[in-house]
Amino acid sequence: MADGAMPLTGIVLAGGRSTRMGRDKATLPWGDGDLLSTVLAALAPVCARLIVVSNVLRAIALAEVTVVGDRYRGCGPLAGIHAGLLAAGAGYSFVAACDMPCLRGDAVAYMAAAAAGYDAAVPFVDGHFNPLHAVYHHRCLPAIEALLASGRYRVVDFYGQVRLRRVEREELARFDAGLGMLRNVNSPEDLPPGCGC
Repeated sequence: MADGAMPLTGIVLAGGRSTRMGRDKATLPWGDGDLLSTVLAALAPVCARLIVVSNVLRAIALAEVTVVGDRYRGCGPLAGIHAGLLAAGAGYSFVAACDMPCLRGDAVAYMAAAAAGYDAAVPFVDGHFNPLHAVYHHRCLPAIEALLASGRYRVVDFYGQVRLRRVEREELARFDAGLGMLRNVNSPEDLPPGCGC
């Protein structure tokens, strides 16, 4: 990886309002824990640091996890990415949502390697970006801050301002043919066995 092979930081966004689920998704049971702990456990082997972005107090099972809040409240995932990158400092970070329990560490490591020489590496599948299974460099912060300051909150809107590496379906399918790693648990119907991990 670029930047002298600086270790990867894992950032998990856990501050969503979960309107479709009707409750805090981060605490929903999954496997032997909950959704948030499942995502953190998937990232721990490939990330030197773990950061959770949340505006509510959270009990984190894993030690050495930093919890930070949004600086731009109520501005969605873009504000979460901003807060996470600020806390991470220099280098690359992998950003995921807390409702993505099918993450694969080998795919995360591949994404980090693909980001070398770029400011961001983002999956592009079926004509759409997947901004919450992506690697962002600290260099993305000025473009993100400019968007937030202007009242624009779509994550993809800053992609044109940075050096972007599109990661194609075929690249990720070698790790997970069905791309379950990109799926979110958005409603009660998505709970087991609907994930497809």
